[in-house]
Amino acid sequence: MSNLKISPEKAIVLLNERIDDIKTMRENQHGFEYYDFIGRCSKIWSVIDEIYGADDTRPEEIRSIGLPTCSCSSSREVQIMLLEVYHSRLLDYINEIQRSMKISE
Repeated sequence: MSNLKISPEKAIVLLNERIDDIKTMRENQHGFEYYDFIGRCSKIWSVIDEIYGADDTRPEEIRSIGLPTCSCSSSREVQIMLLEVYHSRLLDYINEIQRSMKISE
């Protein structure tokens, strides 16, 4: 487990907030405008930056998931696919943090 810049408990709270936001985005019947979607992804990146140190690969990893290249190709289906990947990675990060908390006890 890498070093966290914040407490494990706070990291889990922040990651869960982003997961809840992803759920809200998936449930939205009409999708989001391209720049709304980009803004939400940017918030995910900011949370990962807040949690992990500069020597950690997770900030780069989460950014490598990517974004639709332009507003004309940002269909609802593309957004859903990307949200699923973000959701999965955030859950993985939570599981890693929880495992490290158990090991350190």
